[in-house]
Amino acid sequence: MIGWLKNLLGGGAAVGRLSPLEAHEKARAGAIILDVRTPLERQEGKIPGSQALPLDRLALEWEKLPRDKEIICQCRSGARSAQAARFLAAKGYKAYNLVGGIEAWKRHKLPVK
Repeated sequence: MIGWLKNLLGGGAAVGRLSPLEAHEKARAGAIILDVRTPLERQEGKIPGSQALPLDRLALEWEKLPRDKEIICQCRSGARSAQAARFLAAKGYKAYNLVGGIEAWKRHKLPVK
């Protein structure tokens, strides 16, 4: 019953939350930025070097991600990426959520293509 309730309320594996500046530093050190937005959203701008894997395909393609790297999940505002990070953490990945998504990244004047 408790597991069912946690799933319903969005609980699950705990993930770290990174500010845009923290995420930028981790990416420079080798972490992967995983963009879980749709292809159309990605055309509007993306974080250089980020990898695309839309949230609706994550459950089918997560095994393609390297296990030896930290993964920073990113979306527009941070909601979908939080779901993705929890999913990956439950699969044994070291996953983080980029708080505020690409919108926060832009506000910090970090690079966008």
